[in-house]
Amino acid sequence: MYQDGVKKCLLPAKILLQTVCLWPDDELPHGKAIAWMLFSFLFVTEIFHAAYTLKYGKDIKEAVSASITVTTTFEVGISAIIKLEHQQQNYYFKALVRIYSLLANRRLFNEILVKIWKHFWPVKCVDDTTRINLEKKAVVFLTLNIILFINATISNVAITTMPFFKYHQLVFKSVFPFDWNKNYVYELLYIWQYFADWYVLFTIMAFDFLFVALLSMCSIQFAIWQHVMRNILNETSKEQRRLIFGKNGNQISDNAMLHHCIEQHKFLNNICNDMELTFRITILLQFVVSTCAICAGFLTMKLDYSQFSKMLPFSIAHTVQLFCYCFLGQELIYQSEQLSNAIYECSWHLSYDRDFRKALVLMMHRSQRIQCLTAANLISLDLTSFIRVRINN
Repeated sequence: MYQDGVKKCLLPAKILLQTVCLWPDDELPHGKAIAWMLFSFLFVTEIFHAAYTLKYGKDIKEAVSASITVTTTFEVGISAIIKLEHQQQNYYFKALVRIYSLLANRRLFNEILVKIWKHFWPVKCVDDTTRINLEKKAVVFLTLNIILFINATISNVAITTMPFFKYHQLVFKSVFPFDWNKNYVYELLYIWQYFADWYVLFTIMAFDFLFVALLSMCSIQFAIWQHVMRNILNETSKEQRRLIFGKNGNQISDNAMLHHCIEQHKFLNNICNDMELTFRITILLQFVVSTCAICAGFLTMKLDYSQFSKMLPFSIAHTVQLFCYCFLGQELIYQSEQLSNAIYECSWHLSYDRDFRKALVLMMHRSQRIQCLTAANLISLDLTSFIRVRINN
């Protein structure tokens, strides 16, 4: 699987998700039970964290700052640097939603991964120029995530150590029904929050690695399908059939290959539908959190201009992450839109087979259905939605 230049982009997601016991087909004994236990610990942590917002709700600036800590965390490195001043920019809520999504949809995630492993056509079946471009596209998405992960990790070292060594504070602001400044109580709470913060970081970054890998592979698979379809009546198609189906590919006729293309198109649509089911709540949360964080950042700057240099990068960081999500969604839409063009460009005029031409018409009709991920069927994940959010802000 990882010999494929595109499929190997799943490797970082697999490593990180196995680290936090959330890889869908993980065979670790009691791995699912451990993940649910960690989820419970984070849920309790979030309760104390959210209580801080309720307690200081009368102070607008303090409430805004605390509200950001409840809904957001450490989106990218520059956002994490802001946490050094506010001490608490954590997104436990986002982590909880991501963990629950992975655990509740474990079987569906595993089915998606198995289908990709067994049924996605290899990128080597296209010509060298197209293959290099597609592999570069996948590497760019992966590299961006790796850069964000490195920046976040470096920043989190300071975020989790500064409160202890410099301020004698907890990692994030919380309200407890007891005095947490007592000896040993503070140390125990600090250790709890320290490891929770790192677990949150790895969970969110692992989920983003998985999301980026799956979405980019689907859009690239549509591009591979287009290339195969364009050459279905050419001599190039014979080599493509051999690369896709092995030795049996030499015996596949044009009509049989067209049937395989139809089945692969249906298969890709089903994969996208499964991804819609698994990611729609997370996408909605991403829109809500990013929008609220951007608004909160600008509100803080308006109430206290001295916070301008801190909150502007914070707002930019959330904007960048939302843009990455929307750009990937737009790429999926664009590639699925190009299917009908690929069908029309397949040199269909060279075939006098009436059934072949009828099948092409049917395929063109089916290809009019554009694949698009949504935020719980409320907002499309595309650049239009991103621009709309920016205009509203």
